[in-house]
Amino acid sequence: MPSKEILVLGEGDKEIIDFLEKVRAANGLRVQLGNDVFSVKISSETASDKGRAFLTKGGPLARHE
Repeated sequence: MPSKEILVLGEGDKEIIDFLEKVRAANGLRVQLGNDVFSVKISSETASDKGRAFLTKGGPLARHE
């Protein structure tokens, strides 16, 4: 479940911003921290016009019997 907390990054967060740019460019990364390996994915919270149209077109079609 996605976190509802929003972390606002500023100019002083250059290393984090650079890391997120690398994740976005690579469409995800695996990161090793000691013995742990993490899979890092990134996605935008904005929807394209095409995506918005798909999401708002309504539910499944009614069955005609």
